[in-house]
Amino acid sequence: MNTHSTNMFSWSKAFLVFLIVGLLTLGASIFLQTHGATLSYVASDVAQLVAPSNVAGAGVSFQVPGKPVRLIIPSINVNANVQSVGLFWNGDGSMGIPTNFTDVAWYNGGPRPGEPGSAVIDGHLDGKDVKEAVFYNLDKLKAGDLVEVVDSKGQTLQFKVVATKSYDYNAPTNDIFSNDISKARLNLITCAGDWDAAHKIYSQRIVVFTELVSS
Repeated sequence: MNTHSTNMFSWSKAFLVFLIVGLLTLGASIFLQTHGATLSYVASDVAQLVAPSNVAGAGVSFQVPGKPVRLIIPSINVNANVQSVGLFWNGDGSMGIPTNFTDVAWYNGGPRPGEPGSAVIDGHLDGKDVKEAVFYNLDKLKAGDLVEVVDSKGQTLQFKVVATKSYDYNAPTNDIFSNDISKARLNLITCAGDWDAAHKIYSQRIVVFTELVSS
């Protein structure tokens, strides 16, 4: 083997090692941001959140739900297509958002709705030329209201609203991603408060917490 070939092999091997280390580092911590509200989501927690063995009533068979395809909230007239998103394209660690004002977006790096843990779906409040987007009336939901998710297997999962909370833009919101996997939860997020034109963000976030009641 000549010197040039040896050098090429060494550089290729070094690059492979660098790439593996980089991916492991990236997986150690994922930071989400929904409409500007930064949420901490540790990758190691994802495996725990989706582990069916820790669900209340373990020992009973657990059917993994399909990916969410439709979100229905009768009390506020929402019947929306669900987009599957990861992290935002600009690399700032934020959660992706819907590409339009009529769809909602599910974070595909976390649990699916119906799996143990906290699934997260966000949606727009409004837009530049859109007075009322899909989650404009999200803050009107009250405890006991029903939220339905239709998944890719044709199954309808029904959730019940248990709480609604508002957060200041910079407030920690770690309770959205609770490590408690005794229940399947679905958390809905949108903007609230006053519009800050200089920074192009809203001053608050609304989070509606729901829990699975039947499927």
